Amino acid sequence: MNSLITKMRGMDRQKFESLFTSTAFLLTNGLLFVNMFLLFNGLGDDGRGAVAAAYGNTVVIGWAFQIGVPTAAGYFAKDIDNRRISMSAWAMTLFGAIPVALLMIPFFWWQLSGPSFTEGGDSLQKWYIAFIVLQLFNGPFLSAIYWLRGSGDLFRFNALLALPQVLITLGYLGLFVTGTMTVSRALASTFIALAIGWIVGLTSTGSWPGRGFSREIFDEVRAYSLKAWVGNLSFFVSLRIDQLLLVAFVPLGELGVYAGAAAISTVSGPIARGWAQSLLPFVRKATSDDERLWRITSATRQVGVLSFLILGAVAATSWFIIPFLLGDRVDTDALIRLLLILLPGAWATDVTQVLTVALTSFNRPGEASKSQVAAGIATAIGLIALLSPYGVTGAAITTTISYWVGLIVTYYYWRRLKGQVQRGEVTGHTERLDDDPQDAVVDSHDGLHRDEETV
Repeated sequence: MNSLITKMRGMDRQKFESLFTSTAFLLTNGLLFVNMFLLFNGLGDDGRGAVAAAYGNTVVIGWAFQIGVPTAAGYFAKDIDNRRISMSAWAMTLFGAIPVALLMIPFFWWQLSGPSFTEGGDSLQKWYIAFIVLQLFNGPFLSAIYWLRGSGDLFRFNALLALPQVLITLGYLGLFVTGTMTVSRALASTFIALAIGWIVGLTSTGSWPGRGFSREIFDEVRAYSLKAWVGNLSFFVSLRIDQLLLVAFVPLGELGVYAGAAAISTVSGPIARGWAQSLLPFVRKATSDDERLWRITSATRQVGVLSFLILGAVAATSWFIIPFLLGDRVDTDALIRLLLILLPGAWATDVTQVLTVALTSFNRPGEASKSQVAAGIATAIGLIALLSPYGVTGAAITTTISYWVGLIVTYYYWRRLKGQVQRGEVTGHTERLDDDPQDAVVDSHDGLHRDEETV
């Protein structure tokens, strides 16, 4: 009886944290819609497309620069203090992110040669380069923030994660109200807001470079980060590779409309991110594998239902709400058409986020990576086949298909892992930093130990 009460109290706490984090993400996501409204009404299709090309485009590049360290920070938070994680994050930036940036120079040059930047001129190109440099600091900032999440500091996690977006919205609002919004001013405001938000996050968590580096910890973090990085990068690229490529293929007006549709389609994303982020520490701290499976199954069902209801409401109301909010300066018919194509994929990626956390919580980032690589391959094939003949419509179709590929493959790996756990072949229990849950098995004589032959 006492164990049941303890279990229910734990679930109450998880639900509270899930709701709290999801609400915070919803509020932050709401600011994205405010930004979209301000940019469309202040700059029109072309101006919104210019901001998407110079800033929104580099957000995906920033994910590449993270090298998977934020995921590792959340995973190891219960074992390693923030200072050591932070120093590992800066080391990964120095030895990982900067070399990746140098290797991507031909890609940057290719994007700058596309119609969006040609139409936008030298100023837009310079802002694009400035945001790429700024994104090099994204990994250390997010590592500090996700360490807070993994350690259970819910309030600081949500506040610091939302701060840059809040500052961006305040900047846009000031420009819009005063009638001084231009593309250059909007981009300058965004750059300053990001810089201030990241400086506050690094300073308040004591995560600037300095003392505390440990080679042993760095090796632990690097090993986990690199396994997670492929999957994280593939996942985020499958989310936004369409916009990365559209920059080089379509004019600013079409890019702006597509970016607006893609932003609206993520309306349910905060629910999935909130549940997923709240799930990880509870699964890691659970006292039994039955409890771990129970938490994961409950979270997956809840996200699936909530996401379906939210996206269904968006589809049903888009015909009159979007024209009312955006007015005549936007091609709302094209935006709504793209939105309806993207919404089924949005549901798939919501559920995938929870299942990905389920895999990584059992120290299976490699399998999560394989799922997202499959989605990335589907995206690449689809864009090659559909982007040139069908433009932004082909990009939307490809995006939805790739999201479903990611969900199907992720679900396959999760079902296989769940069966192994239920048969006692695998456990999520760890007692030491170097314990690997995917290598642990239950032995009738020795209890829990490592199976050295399992890879």
